[in-house]
Amino acid sequence: MKLDPIRIDHADVKKAIQSGHPYIQVDNKKFLLMEVEEMSDDGGYHVTDPDEEKQLVTALEEDNPILSEDQIKKMLGS
Repeated sequence: MKLDPIRIDHADVKKAIQSGHPYIQVDNKKFLLMEVEEMSDDGGYHVTDPDEEKQLVTALEEDNPILSEDQIKKMLGS
């Protein structure tokens, strides 16, 4: 099943996303914002840059202590 990105057209939401902050909050949930160049048909993102992978792993480990090492690797496609 191909997953298409959600399109954002509301000016205030676009401004918030483009502000450079790494997270947004909707109600009481926080979401990590990450720009990607390509996305696979299943909605996954495959990290190919070693520096980017290191930054993602650091962010996931520091800000998401409920995720196991295996879950992090699965999310990164490692």
